[in-house]
Amino acid sequence: MTTTDPIAPHPPAPPEPPGPPAPSTAFNPGLMIVGLLISLPVGGILNVIAGLAGSSTNSKPLAFLIGIIPGLAFIGLSQLVRRNKGLSTGFLIGGCIVALIGGACGVAVTPLNIGR
Repeated sequence: MTTTDPIAPHPPAPPEPPGPPAPSTAFNPGLMIVGLLISLPVGGILNVIAGLAGSSTNSKPLAFLIGIIPGLAFIGLSQLVRRNKGLSTGFLIGGCIVALIGGACGVAVTPLNIGR
């Protein structure tokens, strides 16, 4: 007859399955500059197009909303590449600059009626 010792230690628990990969926490300033170098020129070109489209509406609030669309696109893009901290930050900063300038220029060129 065998008996088990009530004081004996329990066998070790099986290891837990691995979870999702940890996000990268290292900030890369070089990639932030790359994000800025991509977002600012491309956003500037898109701001010209959005400014012309906004000026054709002859409505300053609507021109402002149309003017900030390129900046909002880069802000949204920064949320898609959040795993890469430097590039995401570059797109976010560039998107904010592009949205600010695009909204202001969209309102400023509305009285000119360039699109008509």
